[in-house]
Amino acid sequence: MNDVRIHFDKHNLFEVALIGALIYALWTIGDFLLVLGVALILSTFIEDFVLTLKRYRIPRVASVILFYIFAIIVFGAVFIFILPILAREIISLAQVYPEIQTFIQNNTFLTHVSVDTEITSVLEQFKDQEFRSRFADGALEFFGGIFNLLIIFVVSFYLSINYNGIDHVLRICTPMKYEEAVISIWHRVQRKVGSWFRGQLIIALILAILTYAGLALAGIPFALLLALLAGVLGLIPYGILLALIPAAIFGFSHGGIWMSLGVVIFYFALQQVLDLGLQPLIVKKLTGVPSLVVIISIIIGAKLFGIYGLLLAMPIALFVMELIAESEKQKSAQRAPIIEHDEVTVIIKK
Repeated sequence: MNDVRIHFDKHNLFEVALIGALIYALWTIGDFLLVLGVALILSTFIEDFVLTLKRYRIPRVASVILFYIFAIIVFGAVFIFILPILAREIISLAQVYPEIQTFIQNNTFLTHVSVDTEITSVLEQFKDQEFRSRFADGALEFFGGIFNLLIIFVVSFYLSINYNGIDHVLRICTPMKYEEAVISIWHRVQRKVGSWFRGQLIIALILAILTYAGLALAGIPFALLLALLAGVLGLIPYGILLALIPAAIFGFSHGGIWMSLGVVIFYFALQQVLDLGLQPLIVKKLTGVPSLVVIISIIIGAKLFGIYGLLLAMPIALFVMELIAESEKQKSAQRAPIIEHDEVTVIIKK
């Protein structure tokens, strides 16, 4: 019987231990890496803004500062002008929600609509408490606290004011053999992410304005709240149809079956505007991302990493698509000499 000897090289053991320690470290600081990823996406959007102002010979640092000033003004205007209206609508919704719940249960064709008790408990909190303070707390919780929010803004600011700052980091972290390919992929992803982010904001704004105008003219209650919901869900393929459900219910409670039918037709018209006009002109033309990829990316990102996964889903999907495109490009380049050689051989034989 032969003895079987297993030999372990100390160098190999060290490499395995090092890889294991690296994986453990990445797993431990996973939340921090997600925050850095969001900061990277924000810096990409800022880069798009900086390149636009560069045409007017505005320095990079000044452009970045202008972006932050503009962002502060926009958020301040939302907080001062739009938030009070939204607060009143949410408080009103909290007060009439029991009536809406009873209305749904008493109408046979709406009995299949699920009324979650958690919605009631959440809305009850807005009846007697200050909405702005709760909104601020919710916003901070949304971004993971003040510390994470500061990291996002500081890192994105640093990356934005340094020209090709991310390129330098990639050159340090990437082997020289793959350096140019990785940087080329990053530049393409950076352009597409910036275009996608800008396009999504434009689509959300247009959908919210159109929805609010239509619902307000029809006299549907909670028009602003429903418009914001349509703007957010409209970013997801066919998400506008999900926003249709509460709007149709409010339309029926306000004006009966004909009002509800009008709301349904209006939302389907919005979906057509989105599919035939906004998406092809703004998003698909800029990024070329299929709707199925968007849906799968958002579901996987949200399932794995929550809100940060939602924010990073599309940039990661774009990066993977560019990797696949680069791989196909390399394969085509390797096949070309073989094809040319075969063609020359055939000519000689003739």
